Amino acid sequence: MIIGKDKQPRLQLDDAAPLAVDAAEVRRDVEHSTLTNVVRDGASVTFPPGARVTLWAGPSVVFVGKAVDEHQVLDLISSAGDDELADDGSI
Repeated sequence: MIIGKDKQPRLQLDDAAPLAVDAAEVRRDVEHSTLTNVVRDGASVTFPPGARVTLWAGPSVVFVGKAVDEHQVLDLISSAGDDELADDGSI
């Protein structure tokens, strides 16, 4: 799924304020989802490995995950074991 500028995408790293991006791609399959190909100001966005990454489209959160390398983010459920998820945590 490509999320283009018409969806007003914003990217948030950890607890920082969300920043507008040009586009992003979310790849979904049965086992996990991956956020990749994020572009801001015409350049590829890189992620600090281990960072929590949230993708917004307008007012809605469409993806939350953990950066596995500079260019890919694995969805939060797939990237954390059950013992790492807080009972009252929000996704």
